[in-house]
Amino acid sequence: MAHIIVVGGGPGGYPAAIRAAQLGAQVTLIEKSELGGTCLNRGCIPTKALLQAAKTYENAKEAKNFGINCQGVSLEFPKVMERKDKVVKQLVGGLGGIVKSYAIKVVKGTGSLTGPKSVKVVETGEEIKGDKIIIATGSVPVKIPIEGIELPGVITSDEALFLEKLPKSILIIGGGVIGLEFAQLLHKMEVKVTVVEMLPQILPLEDTEIAMGLDALLKKEGIEIFTDSTVKKITAKGNEKVVSFDTKQGPQERAVELVLVAVGRAPHTKDLNADKIGIKMEKGRILVNEKMETNVPDVYAIGDVIGGYMLAHVATAEGECAAQNAVGKSAKINYRSVPRCVYTSPEVASVGLSEKEAKEKYGQIKIGKFPFVGVGKALVINETAGMVKIITDTKYGEILGVMILGPHATDLIAELGLAIQMEATFEDIAHTIHAHPTISESVMEAALDVDGLAIHMPRKRK
Repeated sequence: MAHIIVVGGGPGGYPAAIRAAQLGAQVTLIEKSELGGTCLNRGCIPTKALLQAAKTYENAKEAKNFGINCQGVSLEFPKVMERKDKVVKQLVGGLGGIVKSYAIKVVKGTGSLTGPKSVKVVETGEEIKGDKIIIATGSVPVKIPIEGIELPGVITSDEALFLEKLPKSILIIGGGVIGLEFAQLLHKMEVKVTVVEMLPQILPLEDTEIAMGLDALLKKEGIEIFTDSTVKKITAKGNEKVVSFDTKQGPQERAVELVLVAVGRAPHTKDLNADKIGIKMEKGRILVNEKMETNVPDVYAIGDVIGGYMLAHVATAEGECAAQNAVGKSAKINYRSVPRCVYTSPEVASVGLSEKEAKEKYGQIKIGKFPFVGVGKALVINETAGMVKIITDTKYGEILGVMILGPHATDLIAELGLAIQMEATFEDIAHTIHAHPTISESVMEAALDVDGLAIHMPRKRK
């Protein structure tokens, strides 16, 4: 029986440990904090719990749109945070029970490599020897070199999740996924929010049309957004921070109570000692092949520590792949249909190529679109903003990419991920009967629109 050591118990590490145990290996999992890693404890789950609270508060205030009068609606922030902690605690506890059921030995501490088959626990000095090692140490928030970045009141997403009270105002540096999710949840909780993004659009890695659509909706809500803008310095002035930044229209300043730095995350290799045993790295990330193997035999790496897609579900897939190879089976990672999700309201979800990427790779493409305002169920739930956009090639009609801005986008995208994985055509989606009334009808209609045949859209005049 092979003994596999997994360093890190996040969304890559714990699935790797479970899969290895399912396949008959003896497994030791080293985790310095709580099982679930950043995603469960300081990322995906707590932020979504806060977003749900913010959305529920907004729904209560807007219940009059449905003929319901809610009197005296108020937000109790300590109780919002209490519920967030309760959700996390329940999931961490459940995960602990699952890990225990597979007889996985969990060691509390920081793992440091002492060889290709051994790991030392930094806090205790204990050395654990095994046959294979899977590195899953995750990532940490990036801090950028700006004057004043170390001032009190300049925080990362980690600290933002443990605020004891809401600020009156906040400036968020970074208009990516993390920045926008915090921007909207805080705005819905009546915090004055400004977002400063260095690149020409928010969500820089997403389809421009979709990103611009969300930009307009967030601004309409009252969130102040500056793109093509660079923060120059942060200074303290009483209880406020004065943020100076350059924009295309000229220099700007905002005085705010808090500054949130949300410019992304970087691979976490501190204390890992990877370079000492000869593991190849590039720009801070560990290099691996499609089997998740490093250049050192019997040592694998997965998740945020290898860069690339820094997404929990990708880390899980990589963990399962590494575990299979570590126990002697053969597996290769496939990034063909990775869904990318943003949990704003409306949500954003995409899979495959953006319009720009598809044009660069295929030249001629066809596009189908359908707005949620034409979907009966969207009108019923009063969430009609956004659309579905499907990109196909012209030769076979194969689906190359899909972008959704709208209600339940992060759930709808699964159907399109499967379609891309199966090399399906837009006609396969268009002629699959979708239930009525559902939000998913938007996907069918967008597929029909590739040939200009959407049912609930006026005739297009040539």
